[in-house]
Amino acid sequence: MTTITSAGAGSGIDLESVISASLEAKKTQLQQPITTKKTNTQITLSGLSQLKSAISTFSSTLESLTKTGAFNKRSVKVTQDSDDPVMTVTTNTGASNGQYNITVNKLATTSKQEGTFDSSTTSLVTADGTLTFKAGGEEFTIDVKAGDTLQNIRNRINNSGDNFGLSANIINTSDGKSKLVLDSGVSGDGNNMTITASTDELKIFETGATNSKMSQTQAASSASIDVDGNTLTSETNTFDDTIVGLKIEVNRLSDKDSNGNYLSNKVAITTDTASVQSLVQSFVDGYNTLIEKTTALGKRNSIVAGESQEDGGALAGDSTTRSVTNLLVNAVSTPSTESTVFSTIFQLGIEMDNNGKLSIDSDTFADALDGNFDQVVALFGGEKGIAQTLLDQLDDYTDTGGLLAQRQDSLNSDLRYLNQKESDVTEQLTKYETSLRAQYGSLDTLLAKMNQSASYLSLISSS
Repeated sequence: MTTITSAGAGSGIDLESVISASLEAKKTQLQQPITTKKTNTQITLSGLSQLKSAISTFSSTLESLTKTGAFNKRSVKVTQDSDDPVMTVTTNTGASNGQYNITVNKLATTSKQEGTFDSSTTSLVTADGTLTFKAGGEEFTIDVKAGDTLQNIRNRINNSGDNFGLSANIINTSDGKSKLVLDSGVSGDGNNMTITASTDELKIFETGATNSKMSQTQAASSASIDVDGNTLTSETNTFDDTIVGLKIEVNRLSDKDSNGNYLSNKVAITTDTASVQSLVQSFVDGYNTLIEKTTALGKRNSIVAGESQEDGGALAGDSTTRSVTNLLVNAVSTPSTESTVFSTIFQLGIEMDNNGKLSIDSDTFADALDGNFDQVVALFGGEKGIAQTLLDQLDDYTDTGGLLAQRQDSLNSDLRYLNQKESDVTEQLTKYETSLRAQYGSLDTLLAKMNQSASYLSLISSS
């Protein structure tokens, strides 16, 4: 604030201190209410931000419970050598409990060709041409240039952007020859690789040509397994959904008995109650964390010996925390129509204490899963299950333009208004100081004159 003049210079009275004290009192009178409101508004904004974050965290947990197949947890046990497994079995959405005897009779193979050449670094062709490779409905063509060697051709095959997975390698043998080895990368019955040349010179690579150096060393074939006496085939070593809900990847042939017959491996699919219980535990943990947060944010200041301990939450006394808490309690307490056996989660061994927090009686919950698995799933999952119901209701708070966003927008608007009020106070104080200095300046002048008159009279009387 700019000093207009030095009050008291004429009278010798410390009027600057009087002006400073008056300004400070005026500033406190005008500024304190604004500062208090700003502080409270900022605290509330912080509290709303914390609440929104806590709700979003729980919503993420709820989303995992509402996904299709979230509760379709199955345990897979395959009777086999764990160090050298015959197969790997995993479950997909739609898997159901069951037992199967599976035998791996045949693995899928890719088509392979080999050809022996005198050298990998000498020119093979004198004119440009092309080679076309086909396997299983896929094909690609490479250009061959005059002077190309076996190494050049191998590189053109492997580097082709249209290559469907065919690999070319060169093996230099002990007799000084070079062997070109091609693997189509495509398995399945009838998917053998063929090579077509565009020129006579290149027919040394063409499948079936009279002068071809290439010959098939392995035919493409499909994998074959027996499931409870039923033969199933797959072009690859993966049987995906051939048994609904199961993905079977075969690694090797089944073991044989003393007579040379393949032995079956028992595959058991059962309900994975431990995973389901873990999923429900995540719901309980997330629920409790949100309850704890709303309780802490809404806690009022403690009063000891008539004095506030200033230990309340950022949203002390705010109705928002109570609304969220009531929403949570009502959601888990309201009877559901989705299950014909259980109306609330409290019949599953889930309990609520006096603080509104949940806990699970593991034994009771496990019994509910064993006896009525589908009914437990119906209560929690599905479009009208507890998880989806809670998620929809909490989204009303956290969505863009939702209840919390509206509160935050309103409070930010209040802050902008209070900041403007602070600017107005500064202007008011400047005017107030000007007025004070004018008043005390006049008083200072008057007192100075009076002092001069008193000095003059004193001088006359003494003479």
